[in-house]
Amino acid sequence: MINLPTGLTWLERFAVLILTRSRNTSLIVVKATISTQVYVAANTNDPIAAHIVGTMEEEAEPASMLLERLYHSPSYGEQD
Repeated sequence: MINLPTGLTWLERFAVLILTRSRNTSLIVVKATISTQVYVAANTNDPIAAHIVGTMEEEAEPASMLLERLYHSPSYGEQD
């Protein structure tokens, strides 16, 4: 059974199921506006789709590191 994101209507779920079974579709990304879940289906034979899915699976940088970098970066107009 495919676990689709919550918040989709039956028609949207049916459309996603049809698209995932199509030979002409290589990448599908679905996210309902009221949900935080993202559904990704990719054809591994397509190098671009495989690359996109591979970058999505990489661990993101923690927010604390991002804030630290922003804190230490020069302000607009300042020299490094």
